[in-house]
Amino acid sequence: MSKLIEQKAASKKLIELGSITLSEFMQKSEPLKIPGRYGKDPLLGLCRIVVGQQLSTHSASAIWDRIKLRYPDPKTRIQAFQSGAFQGLGLSKSKQKTIQYITSHGLSKIYPNDQIEPAAIFVRERLLAISGIGPWTAAMFELFVLGRPDVWSDGDLILKRVSNTLAEEAGLDRHLFIEAAKPFRSYLALSCWGLKNVLPKT
Repeated sequence: MSKLIEQKAASKKLIELGSITLSEFMQKSEPLKIPGRYGKDPLLGLCRIVVGQQLSTHSASAIWDRIKLRYPDPKTRIQAFQSGAFQGLGLSKSKQKTIQYITSHGLSKIYPNDQIEPAAIFVRERLLAISGIGPWTAAMFELFVLGRPDVWSDGDLILKRVSNTLAEEAGLDRHLFIEAAKPFRSYLALSCWGLKNVLPKT
């Protein structure tokens, strides 16, 4: 399926879920695209997601900006991570340990033979086997680095809050509402993040 066909199919699916707010959002928006938010290097993308664990977007961006300022060249950045050169960057010990581990092993712990197209369940299981990587980190990697169309993370508080409101509008249990968005749950997630400042906090 081409990306354009995928985007149109996702929009149609989400409009049909029964939430007026979501339907209006989809109709007013350009077709949603899954952004390659963390650059072209999947290894550095995973590092960037680890940096963002349990931090505000602002705090995570500030730490990553400090990292890029100190190590502007991606190869040098990976070498610094491998050697444990994290002093003064604002990273917790646990994040330092996880980043040092994944950069030291490369993608061999995630992909067979460093290939990037194994089955989604295979990637998820390998990610979750790494200390310091949980379901949220694995989901963000699948969504924003691999660009998979059917990713959801119930560990994301914004997704949980907004999907609950949309599900109530549709008259569905929240889990059934999310299930009904398959195989385009990534697009539902993008819509929920897009609506986070529109819907009231409950």
